[in-house]
Amino acid sequence: MSKSGGNLMSWSKTELHDLQLAGKIAHLTLDQVEKIIQPGLPIAKLYDSIETLITKKADLAFPPNISVDNCAAHDSAAINEKRVLAKKALVKVDIGANVNGMLSDTARTFSLDGKHSRLIKASKDALDAAIRIIKPGLRVNEIGIAIQDTIESMGFKPISNLTGHELEKGHLHSGLSIPSVKSMPFAKRAKLKPGMILAIEPFATNGKGMNSGYVEDAPRPPLIFSARGNPKSSIGKTLVERYGEVPFSLRSAAHYLKAEKIHFPSDLGSVLSEDRFHGYKPLIERTGGLVSQAEHTVLVTSNGRRIIT
Repeated sequence: MSKSGGNLMSWSKTELHDLQLAGKIAHLTLDQVEKIIQPGLPIAKLYDSIETLITKKADLAFPPNISVDNCAAHDSAAINEKRVLAKKALVKVDIGANVNGMLSDTARTFSLDGKHSRLIKASKDALDAAIRIIKPGLRVNEIGIAIQDTIESMGFKPISNLTGHELEKGHLHSGLSIPSVKSMPFAKRAKLKPGMILAIEPFATNGKGMNSGYVEDAPRPPLIFSARGNPKSSIGKTLVERYGEVPFSLRSAAHYLKAEKIHFPSDLGSVLSEDRFHGYKPLIERTGGLVSQAEHTVLVTSNGRRIIT
């Protein structure tokens, strides 16, 4: 049985075991990423390495996000990806594992030239500050206050329109949104309860000016999709059977279709758009500022919290 947003005991021992395993797999995968990430590494190779490491023991909770410099989230490797990591790249790697529907979600930021350590520290310290206060009864807005105060104390801005989220079994984004700023009205009344599984993910930016601290869609097509409604095409139906409501990338979908010996058009994204799949465009900082990210999955316990990743 499973039920988020309520009683810790609503998770069975098996589900809690699966959650811990999903967290461990994602954490160890990021440890491996840290060993191989370097300038000149093809983004396709990084993506495939992450996918292989996770799928040896679990499924993907969502496609690896590999977002560089001013891109905060939702970038990934295309089917025919040609990009390589630049010498001065600031790379966010956001990944998760899926063990029998129990999901983890975690991220780290890597500076390939060793610079921007303070920007990376801002998001990491904000994550630590948020996790320290998590306990039953905490108002969600208090998390936003802790994140914003920490990031701003270091001279940067939080990304206001990106939030953390609650995770449910089989659902990556469900229930509560976890703000990174103080003034989000929806978060002021909600309180944490034992058994909630939360992805806390502060983003910090060095963007300047009144318009900084927000992300917007990049002017390029999405590489990540999720099912919405009932697709009409045979390819759409096949991908719904494979992925359900879990997000997937065009690259992973193409690999799966090839393995199943299913012919698909070169512009697979257009087919999915026509089938009303939801596309997630890469999100870039509005003023071009660099962005760092840190993230853990956290279980709210009866008297505090447990870091899963």
